[in-house]
Amino acid sequence: MNGSRPRQQAVYGDNPREDVAPFIPANATSVLEVGCGRGGFGITLRRRLGDDVTIVGVEAMPSEAAVAREAHGFDEVLTGYFPEILAGRNDRFDVIVFNDVLEHILEPWDVLDQAHERLTPKGCVVAAIPSIQYAPVVMGLLRGRWDYSDTGTLDRTHVRFFTKSSMVMMFEKAGYRVEQCTRVVPI
Repeated sequence: MNGSRPRQQAVYGDNPREDVAPFIPANATSVLEVGCGRGGFGITLRRRLGDDVTIVGVEAMPSEAAVAREAHGFDEVLTGYFPEILAGRNDRFDVIVFNDVLEHILEPWDVLDQAHERLTPKGCVVAAIPSIQYAPVVMGLLRGRWDYSDTGTLDRTHVRFFTKSSMVMMFEKAGYRVEQCTRVVPI
């Protein structure tokens, strides 16, 4: 750990998250992706929303942020942690995206609460969060297994685990109205 920050890892590849793209409002003019990794979703956003949209990425891993800067989806990629990396800036976004990020954060409730300050008045949050109530995990647990891996639902860097119900509760506790909570399968 680095202070109160969980250790990060650079093993996630370049995921375009086409499964999340339909949840991004088509009329968005500004998007912030927290934990943008190597920039795959930035390219998806650019293709979906066009060249007139401002797309900013935040990535904690310097090596991943450098790749994301070259991916040609983002207008800007900041290296650091949200929301601190935006201190002193006046940026507001129509959409803030957390793709497989909140489960890596010690206090995701606080991060979601602070995200309000970065949203435009009609802004929204879109998040992809793995559910621990996933059949292979549950079956493994029934067999006495809880085996961490480098990626996936039991990623060794996850510090929080959620079910659909606890995901909704987390957002509601942070002051959001949950409009949709749907299972998606990465394409």
